[in-house]
Amino acid sequence: MEAEQVWKLWRRLLRDENLQAQLFSASGATQWLEHFNTAERTILSAYAQQFDRVKWFVENYQFRLINSFLNALETGAPLTLRALLHIGLDLNAQSKAFLRYKEWLDYGPRVYTYCDDALGFLAEAAELQDYPEILDMMRLERESVRLYLGLVNPREIEPDSRYQRTPMARVYQTRHALSTWMRQKDQLGLTRLPEKTEHVLIYLPNLQSRHKFTLISPRAAHLYACLEQPQFPAGLSQLLNTEGATTLSQEDLALLGKLEQLNAIRTPA
Repeated sequence: MEAEQVWKLWRRLLRDENLQAQLFSASGATQWLEHFNTAERTILSAYAQQFDRVKWFVENYQFRLINSFLNALETGAPLTLRALLHIGLDLNAQSKAFLRYKEWLDYGPRVYTYCDDALGFLAEAAELQDYPEILDMMRLERESVRLYLGLVNPREIEPDSRYQRTPMARVYQTRHALSTWMRQKDQLGLTRLPEKTEHVLIYLPNLQSRHKFTLISPRAAHLYACLEQPQFPAGLSQLLNTEGATTLSQEDLALLGKLEQLNAIRTPA
């Protein structure tokens, strides 16, 4: 048997539940092997002869991936995880459903990618559609996850004479007063929140720190939105003022300075 082919078929066996069912129910029969080529039949016959050991490895592989689902949420979306636990969502069932959807993909060390995909899957769960506040929190934490993912290949920030965003922050506009849950984490998922737009800045103070959340004013959020592309002071002023002013107001300068302190933007050198 060729080692590479043995390995590839083993990896397929770990992820293919139909193939597992065929092997586990074979009980010495060989008819199920007919649609495989000669080399594959030889390999699968060898696996079938070690049925108990193969099943043990498959079950342990699945058990590890189910646990890693919770670890991904704990790492990237701890507030969401706490809210889901508070409402009693069957996370074991959700993790199995997600992993079946992903055909038991092993994300390995890509924890934030795992979390991003898991949050996207949970957002569609029928059991959560009556919890719009939790869905809002999930979207907020998904932005924080994508903040980390964006640091894999960050855009270089060269000092120049423009205002520009850094890769160290993102702004999320909520649909509910999520700040209430952020202040009272024991209430996550348990209390209803008023519908209220809040602007949350998600930022990294530095590359050695975990991200933080802070509320910013609608005007500060608008300033941040205007910097989707770097802007010279005069150009930014024209974007902000319908009267075509070419200088920034003192209020806007103060907000821009605050955004810079929070590592969200860089001001002109």
